[in-house]
Amino acid sequence: MGFREDWLEAVERKNSVVCAGLDPAECEMGRGDKGLPPNVNKKEWSLAYLEAIAPYCSAIKPNIQYWKNLSDGMNNLGEISRLARELGLVVIDDSKLADIDETNDAGIYSAKNRGADAVTVAPFAGNLEQTIKQGKSIGVGIISMCLMSNPEYEREKNKLVPINSDDYNPQDIIVVNGVNYVRQYVQLACDAARFCADGIVIGAPSQKNHIRNEEIENVRRYAGENMLVLLPGVGAQGGEAGAIWRHFGTDRVIVNVGRSLMFSEGSDSTPVEQAAAARSYQEMLNNLRTKAA
Repeated sequence: MGFREDWLEAVERKNSVVCAGLDPAECEMGRGDKGLPPNVNKKEWSLAYLEAIAPYCSAIKPNIQYWKNLSDGMNNLGEISRLARELGLVVIDDSKLADIDETNDAGIYSAKNRGADAVTVAPFAGNLEQTIKQGKSIGVGIISMCLMSNPEYEREKNKLVPINSDDYNPQDIIVVNGVNYVRQYVQLACDAARFCADGIVIGAPSQKNHIRNEEIENVRRYAGENMLVLLPGVGAQGGEAGAIWRHFGTDRVIVNVGRSLMFSEGSDSTPVEQAAAARSYQEMLNNLRTKAA
């Protein structure tokens, strides 16, 4: 099976579209109640967190940036991934690879060795096709960035990209001095579909960010019937998952919830409290899925 099939099987078995984010900040980083308390062993904390939320989630998404400061951080992630698999979760390695072919290949290989089922890619080096081929060659799904919700990305998504293919809808083409362009988010969505990525990242829209319903609808037209959507921004960032389900199937959206699970009751949240938060998100999202079906 490929990553898409692995995800859909996990959703059916777990009755959940929740992906548990794993990006715990050390106390020294100054995140307050959204970071680890002092003198906590990050690996042991993460393993307990994983055990707590696993009954209510279908995936876990560790962000490797939060593990680089540990001398054995990558080994820790490997151990976490092994436990996740034992608990029936798929593993998304949130590396956001963005480099030349050889370096991306090394990153995908490393993610595979850490037990990842898929890896995130920031496709701005322009080599998404080769990166997807590299992932498929060793059985790792590729999830490509498309529409991010941070304020700075509002400018980036609207950058004009010159095109020379017939894969674009006429209404998306902007002609400047005889040259055809599309907005960057359109190009990223089209490339992800054309090169058969397993998924794309779309930030959860909300009244607080710049993502608009018409942009999601446009991405959907390019993504087709099988593309998965990794949806960050639900929970602490206030995003709305229901808006995505109006365009994508209710099982195809991987809803990432991070800080609202890890630190549901502050930095000293217990596994019991984390489990309760995960169950609450599972039930809430399942209710929304039922209404959207």
